[in-house]
Amino acid sequence: MTTTEPGAATTSRTGDPAGLGRGSLTRRLPVWWQAEAAPPTAIPYPVDGTTRASRFLLRVLFSAPALTVPAAALGVLWQIGEALAPVLAGAAIDRALATGDPAALVLWLLVLAVNFLVLSLSFRFASQLTARATEVVQHRLRATLSARVLHPQEATGRRPDGAVVSTMTNDVARIAALGLVVFPVAEAAGVVFIAVSLLLIHPILGTVVIVGAPLAVWLMGLLSRSYARASREYQTLLAGSVGTATDLVSGYRVIKGIRAEAEATRRYRVASQQTLAGAIRSVSALGRFTAGSDTISGVFIAGVAALAGWFAITGELSVGGLIAAVGLAQGLLPPMQMLTGNAIPLAAAAHASASRVLEQLVSEGRASAEDEPAASAAAPPDAPRGVPQNDVPSVEVSLRTDAGPVVIRVEAGELVGVRADDRVAARIARALLHPQEDEGASVRVDGRAADRLADSTYRSQVIVAPHHDTLFTGTIAQNLTAVGAPRSGWDEALQAAGCTDVVDGLGGLDAPIGERGSRLSGGQRQRVALARALAVDAPVLVLHDPTTAVDAVTESSIADGLRAARRRRSTILLTNSPALLAVCDRIVDLGGKGAA
Repeated sequence: MTTTEPGAATTSRTGDPAGLGRGSLTRRLPVWWQAEAAPPTAIPYPVDGTTRASRFLLRVLFSAPALTVPAAALGVLWQIGEALAPVLAGAAIDRALATGDPAALVLWLLVLAVNFLVLSLSFRFASQLTARATEVVQHRLRATLSARVLHPQEATGRRPDGAVVSTMTNDVARIAALGLVVFPVAEAAGVVFIAVSLLLIHPILGTVVIVGAPLAVWLMGLLSRSYARASREYQTLLAGSVGTATDLVSGYRVIKGIRAEAEATRRYRVASQQTLAGAIRSVSALGRFTAGSDTISGVFIAGVAALAGWFAITGELSVGGLIAAVGLAQGLLPPMQMLTGNAIPLAAAAHASASRVLEQLVSEGRASAEDEPAASAAAPPDAPRGVPQNDVPSVEVSLRTDAGPVVIRVEAGELVGVRADDRVAARIARALLHPQEDEGASVRVDGRAADRLADSTYRSQVIVAPHHDTLFTGTIAQNLTAVGAPRSGWDEALQAAGCTDVVDGLGGLDAPIGERGSRLSGGQRQRVALARALAVDAPVLVLHDPTTAVDAVTESSIADGLRAARRRRSTILLTNSPALLAVCDRIVDLGGKGAA
């Protein structure tokens, strides 16, 4: 019956809280430090143009101390327990077997059992906390990247979508290897504990380990440099090939239309072959590093074991001391191999990926305000249409340019054209879109500084429609609904933007337009995006080159429609189009003039 199934599931979870199986031992293991049900808060990592890759990597690795510090402490306990095992075995031989004392033997066996229990649980919970910290940091890193990609700030070349995906998966996973701040600490503590133990067993043995271990690790670090370079090169090539493949798939219709299949295939094949060669170089470099590091660590450990054997032959060590010394020397091998075979290569790969992620963050931080997503043009759902002119604010933009200070003022109800080069126009759009972020620009709304207004208040008055706007997957109606445009203004907005033929050709407003408008041509997508911005009927609307992909006849019709649709509102038109500038009330020409 269905009523018994929930109870059965509950019983199962209660009987096996750790989710380790139904064994009589594993189901009773303690369960601590589980993740909360609510997702963690993802605070973006602060970066700027001066941040170096090494500093960024350290900032990420040490960003979850509440999890990594106890994990490192448990890891140290685990490594000390591992190193204690041969010491306890040697003590048991000297103090129990050599003396023939059964009670002492039982006591030392119990001590050994407790030691193995402690080191096993320590390793388990250290791994659990490290895995949880890794997921938290990966989430925060991807949130940081997503914020920069979706909300760029300056004009630069846009990266292929595939390269962004590669960065958010491969590179983020390499950087957020929180084991780099947990297990290397534990392994280093294990090496130090072994060195101190050997120092107590025999001063020369301890001295050799104290001096030789850092030297061996330093030599292995030198060997890792070539692998770090090869790894970074491979990750860059991989991201490029993924981006090429993404562009090939997304632009297949266009490629097919111009019969460029052969050239597109050739370019992808070249990118793929370069990535394959980079992967081979990276693996080869890793192989050379592994062989060199294993040789160094093996020679070092064999030397320590041979020295301990010599001391036993000369009578300077007891049988128990020899067993302890050889066990400790053998115990050096796992932490040394993990430091050299895991920590150093992972750190090298993480540094290479940190450079790529940092480059992505900084470049997207300078990405064009033109690429701001379409959601930026959305007005609050309750934004009224047809507000009287006295409810339309005046807007003033002041900024410093290479030609000098610029002041642009738009009074209520004006349609003002601004003629400027692409760089200045993009900066004006960015200043109006993010008035708090450009230190060299200021925006005032009805005389009040925009950076002192609540964001919701400013967005309800000023809307910026970016140049390269993005349509939502779905229908034209869904695109208009998504930005809160009242349905009463749809027809006027669509007609003003010259979209009536687009709607008729698709078969209505509810016809699908494909993923991000893929069923539409570039000019059609631009007209639908313009209609969406007009339908919001914002008190102040900023349009940046809204007709660059349409023909001259359509552009002239859109200019007249734009003038009529915005007759009760204020509009700033950033364009060099004569047809659009002809319908403006005023034209601010920044082609070499310092102020207007």
